[in-house]
Amino acid sequence: MRKYLIIAICAFMALQLAACSTKTTIVSGFSSPESVTSDGHYFYVSNVGEELKPMDKDGDGYISRLSDEGKVLERKFIKGLNAPKGLVVLNGILYVADIDRIKGYSVADGKQVADVDFSGEGTSFLNGIVAISEDKLLVSAMDIGAIYLLDTSSSLNFTRLECDSDLFGPNGLSYDSKTETVYLCSFGKEHQPNGIIGKGYIDDGKFHFEKISPRKGFYDGMVYHDGNIIFSDWVDFKKEGVLIRQDVETGESVTLDLGEKIGGPADFYLDRKGKRLWIPMMMENKVMIAGY
Repeated sequence: MRKYLIIAICAFMALQLAACSTKTTIVSGFSSPESVTSDGHYFYVSNVGEELKPMDKDGDGYISRLSDEGKVLERKFIKGLNAPKGLVVLNGILYVADIDRIKGYSVADGKQVADVDFSGEGTSFLNGIVAISEDKLLVSAMDIGAIYLLDTSSSLNFTRLECDSDLFGPNGLSYDSKTETVYLCSFGKEHQPNGIIGKGYIDDGKFHFEKISPRKGFYDGMVYHDGNIIFSDWVDFKKEGVLIRQDVETGESVTLDLGEKIGGPADFYLDRKGKRLWIPMMMENKVMIAGY
């Protein structure tokens, strides 16, 4: 009897371990992956390049296209970029932040259809990007602490929003259309983990911002979902990164259990339909797909 009990326990534990092992999927073969987005059919991953040089105009950056299951369909669906970072799909166009330009590509064939030059603003680190309407995007410039409103209609005009707060290297952006609230996280300044978490709203060319957490860190990706924000923290530049979920009303937060720490959790994507997080493991050249 004891023998069969031990066998049953071992079998149960094996099933539990198998269940844990299928909780996340790790996809390899990227080159400093920074951001993930989707058009509802495919998933897109921006790759800064073979070396993690986010401000170098070296032409080795590219965008990968993956299936819903995480299979790499085209490793270099779009190539010839410099150091592509934030991604968003709007009206069939994949917009990408590439150092000092916002470029747009048709998701149907990968052909370039837009190119907006921000170099006159003095930035070399356009980063986060999010849609806030049918034709407008918000873009963060981490190096100069700025937020821009970009009109994607035929004019492709952009405006730097006034802000009376120091945003400490604005990075990840998310938007709640119901309350017209912008959620933002910052990577920090002077190579210190002093990035902040906050929210704001846009009014008459101004971005009114307030911190909503006392914590600080190397924050990268930001997503608002169902009364919570989820943001990634590199913690340091080793395999110590985590994702944190915070209730926007109570401020209570918890570190998500992803099964392992991450080397450089960058601009992740929440697939609401599939209830999965697609997380660039930037320093490991991988992407994690985790249930949420």
